[in-house]
Amino acid sequence: MAPHRRCLLQQLPADVLLHVLSFLPPADKLAVRACCHHFRRLADSRHLWRGHTARLRFGRGRRRYDAHFWAGLARRGVCSAVVQVQDQGATKTHWKQLAAALPSLSALAVDGGIRDCEDHLDRFPNLSCLVLRGSPPRGRGRAPKDPIGALRVADPERVTRIGLCDVSFRAHADLPAFLARFANLTCFSYHPSGPDPRGRVVEGDAFGLVVAGLPKLRHLSWAVRPFFKYASVAGPRADPGETVNRTLTSLELLVYNDFGLAYDAMRPLTRLRSLAVVYMDAAAHTHQGGRLNTWLDHAPHLSTLMVHGGPAPRDYARSIPPTVRSLTVRTGRLTAADLAAVGAQVPGLVHLEVDAWPPAAGPVAARFFPALQSVHLRIWQVPEEDQDFLDLGRFQSLRRVEVEVADAEEPPRLSELRGRLQTLTGDRVRVLAAPRPRRDPMACHHQQVHQSQD
Repeated sequence: MAPHRRCLLQQLPADVLLHVLSFLPPADKLAVRACCHHFRRLADSRHLWRGHTARLRFGRGRRRYDAHFWAGLARRGVCSAVVQVQDQGATKTHWKQLAAALPSLSALAVDGGIRDCEDHLDRFPNLSCLVLRGSPPRGRGRAPKDPIGALRVADPERVTRIGLCDVSFRAHADLPAFLARFANLTCFSYHPSGPDPRGRVVEGDAFGLVVAGLPKLRHLSWAVRPFFKYASVAGPRADPGETVNRTLTSLELLVYNDFGLAYDAMRPLTRLRSLAVVYMDAAAHTHQGGRLNTWLDHAPHLSTLMVHGGPAPRDYARSIPPTVRSLTVRTGRLTAADLAAVGAQVPGLVHLEVDAWPPAAGPVAARFFPALQSVHLRIWQVPEEDQDFLDLGRFQSLRRVEVEVADAEEPPRLSELRGRLQTLTGDRVRVLAAPRPRRDPMACHHQQVHQSQD
């Protein structure tokens, strides 16, 4: 019998093959892995799966993960997993298998089975990121059905990131008590869904308690809902020196009703540099400009601002701190007047991101943004007049225009207009087709909704 002949690819050095495989998506890596033992060994290299998140489903009637599956995960050294629990009470074996295969798991997101996982989280000693995503309430006025009880982790001091989405606590005081165990928390997301199960208003400054109670917190994502009442003062006023937060630099607000957060909620955040305000409902702002104006007034040192939906930019432009250098405005009704109002307030703006470039905005906006260096367009719309796109060349400091594309192919006419703009500016401005950013597997359901609305 003739000896087995190796294919040309197998004769390449292993480091070359690993470099080629590193460009493949996970599905293609698994397809290559099925070719032969040589490629199986290469495709299971930990270098190729660094940063990969395994997606698993636990429960009766779901896929049975055999020993070969768990052995493959162990060889790849996967450190991040998303577990979807579809049958609570029937996953004990699955949790044991996951802990045995991935003892170094550092990031875990659990969908649905919060009470089911409470007895198994302490099996992961290296856990630093924990995301619990409950089941959204069905029907208006109903509370989430996934209350957090006796949650145990192996090493609370190791945990630096926690996300709570569509969950509830048995008592309102349980939230501060829950967070008190995680002294090194630097990133926290809290997006409850549905009103208080007893139909009452949440009393006290919950936002302030979280900000003051986490001394190392750097990023906070908070849902502002109409059924919450955050009073600036609940009982005796605390010493201002004790309530000031000097570590929080990034804040994201998912606004369902802007009256859910006090006017002076930003005042203790003396080092806030990045603010994202996402209006989840068209009626989230109750009057012209809403509370966004006062929130911005109390954040004088911002360098990055993102506003998704909500009032027209011209309604809050005068409140934007002049220190802002990067601005994202996501609204489908952006006009040249909006850009003029923003430019008059922040002439030092360096980066601007919008959904689509408004018609006839170039001649007006170019006068107000003398320092603008980059523009990012999230939606490509074929301009009615080529001049609307070519007017970007009027920005004297502009160097880069990015256009998001859904796939590898460029939108129609983008290549033609790119060439014309670069010729018009003497190749000073580069026009790039940028892929849409990947979703964070550890992001909350609510965050994924507003990221995919377009």
